[in-house]
Amino acid sequence: MNKKAMEEFQEWIKQNLNDPLAKTLLENSSLTKTQFETFLIDALSKHYHSAFSNSEIKTMLRLRGKVSRGAFNRTKAQAIKNIIKAIYTILLLGYVGIFDSSKLDPFIELSQKLDNYIKAIKKEENYEKYNWIVRILEEELREALNFNNRKRRAKQQLNIGNLKTVKETISSL
Repeated sequence: MNKKAMEEFQEWIKQNLNDPLAKTLLENSSLTKTQFETFLIDALSKHYHSAFSNSEIKTMLRLRGKVSRGAFNRTKAQAIKNIIKAIYTILLLGYVGIFDSSKLDPFIELSQKLDNYIKAIKKEENYEKYNWIVRILEEELREALNFNNRKRRAKQQLNIGNLKTVKETISSL
């Protein structure tokens, strides 16, 4: 096995795990760092080097060192389960009308901005600009999350107020 290729791939994984925006997204996702690392290895390693498609080699690509195939596969299964649950949650909320498209607009817009910025930076290979844009995107993400949290809290307070009004109406009958 090409040790240099393994080290390069592990370095790429480290860069992704240490990327400020990836850290923020990961901290607020339903994946653990180990699950994300394992998922990246499983999903992308074969595209990096053909020898990495072997499951035994994938177990050696983890940053903490080699793990058993069983441990690797369990962690991968947990990651996939969490990803699928997150997708089903979004679908469920959309289905019952809680997550309509207008509530998703800030996130869709942010996702498109992120994609455009990253593509532009990769073309320029300007990593100072990348760090600056990451900070801007992190702030926009926090604002979008806080905006939706504030709206949700206001709606909950409104619903609590409506509940009191309903109780008062029932008791007056």
